[in-house]
Amino acid sequence: MAGSLATPESLRKLQRKLYHKAKQEEEYRFYTLYDKVYREDSMAHAYRLCRANGGAPGVDGQTFADIESQGLEPWLTELAEEVKAERYRPQPVRRVMIPKPDGVSERPLGIPTIRDRVVQTTAKLVLEPIFEADFKDAAYGYRPRRSAIEAVGKVHQALIEGRTEVLDADLAGYFDTIPHAELMKCVARRISDGKMLHLINMWLKSPVEETDDRGRKRYTGGKKATKGTPQGGVISPLLANIYMHRYIKAFYEHGLDKRYGAVLVNYADDFVVLCRHGAREIHAITKAWMKEIGLTLNEDKTRVLNAHSGEFDFLGYTFKSLYWKPTGSRYLGVEPSKKAVKRLKQNVYNLLRPGNTEPWGEVVEELNRKLGGWNNYFCYGTLTRVRREVDYYVLNRVRHFHKRRSKLSGRGTRRFSEEKLFGEMGVLSSRNGPRRRYAHAL
Repeated sequence: MAGSLATPESLRKLQRKLYHKAKQEEEYRFYTLYDKVYREDSMAHAYRLCRANGGAPGVDGQTFADIESQGLEPWLTELAEEVKAERYRPQPVRRVMIPKPDGVSERPLGIPTIRDRVVQTTAKLVLEPIFEADFKDAAYGYRPRRSAIEAVGKVHQALIEGRTEVLDADLAGYFDTIPHAELMKCVARRISDGKMLHLINMWLKSPVEETDDRGRKRYTGGKKATKGTPQGGVISPLLANIYMHRYIKAFYEHGLDKRYGAVLVNYADDFVVLCRHGAREIHAITKAWMKEIGLTLNEDKTRVLNAHSGEFDFLGYTFKSLYWKPTGSRYLGVEPSKKAVKRLKQNVYNLLRPGNTEPWGEVVEELNRKLGGWNNYFCYGTLTRVRREVDYYVLNRVRHFHKRRSKLSGRGTRRFSEEKLFGEMGVLSSRNGPRRRYAHAL
C-alpha cells in the first residue's frame, strides 16, 4: 500500500520546513519550488508511491513492468532532466468508462501516463505541506493523517451536542466545474514560482483521449479548457481541496459557526453543516457564495432537515433517529447506509455468479478481501443489525454457489452450515469485524 511507504528523511525534512514556514507566515509566497520537483529523492519516492497504487497504463501504453525491465534508474534520470530543462509536457489523459456501483450506469475514469503520475506526485509532495498549513479542521478528504471515519464521527458528535438542523449539501459536478482562472489565483496566493504555476496550468489543460467502439480516437479539453481539475490526476484532490478552502475559510471569517452554532464537515466535494438553528439561512448564504466562485449547489439533492424527524447520508453512512429496544427510547445514531449495503451485496453476487469456475481457495480469498475492506470502513456506529444482515446474505450466496457446483438438491443448510462456512471453509464473518468507538459519540 502506498500509505505504508516511509518518506525519505531528506524529503520529510523539506516538507517540515515548508509547512512551518507557511504556518508561521500566513501571507508568505514561496518562490523557489520548481527545483524540488526534480530532486532525486522526490522522484524516486514518487515512483514508489505510484507503483504501490498500481493502475493501468496511459495513452503511451507503458506499464511499470516495462519501465523496470528497461531500467528504472535511467528512466527516472531522463524524466528528471526533462522537468529540469523545462522540456516536460504532459500527455493526454486516457478516459475509460467503468460501471457505477448500481451495476447499470457508468462513470468516466481518467488514466494519466505513469510519467505524468510521477511528476504530479513529486509536485504534490512539495505543495501539500504549504497548503496543509492553511487548511481548516473542517476539511477531512485527501489529507494526511485524516480519514472519512473521523469525519463521520465529527458529524455524529455534532448531532449529539444538539446541532440537529442540518444542511445536507451536494455540489453539481464539483471536480469538473472548478474554474481554472480562479483556482490558479488560489494557488498563486501561496506560490509565486512561475515555473511551478506553469506546470500546474499544463495539467489543467491536458487533453482527454477517448476511443469509441470502432477504435477511433476523440480528444476533448486541452488548451481551450477553462474549468475542471485533471481527470484521474494525482494532483487533482489537492487542487480540489485548495479551491474548497475558499468556502470553508469564508464560513469561519463570516462567523457562521458562532452565529448559528454550526459545525461544518467537508470531505472533498461532500459537506454537511449541522446547526443549532438557522440551517435555511446557511443554505441561502452557501448557495450565493458558491455562485460567486463558479460552483453550483445541486438543488435536487441539497436538503435542509431536522435530524430528529429526517435522515441524511454522508460518506456511506446514514444519520437518523434510531430505536433502542432495551429502554424503548430513541437516540440520534449512525449506521451503514442502505446504498452501501446494497453495493456490497451486488459485489458478492457478482463474485459468486454461476459462471465463476475459479477454485474455491481463490474465490474465498477475493470474497474475504471485499468483506474485510467493507468491515474495516463500516466500523462506526450501530452495526449489529446491518452486520447480521450482511452475514445472512453472504451465507445464502455461498451456500447457493457450492450447492450449484456440487449439483445438490435442497437448500444445502446441513452440508453447508453457518458454523462450517464461517469456520473451516474460511468465509469472513462481518459480525466479528472491527468496531471503532469515539468517546465523544457515546
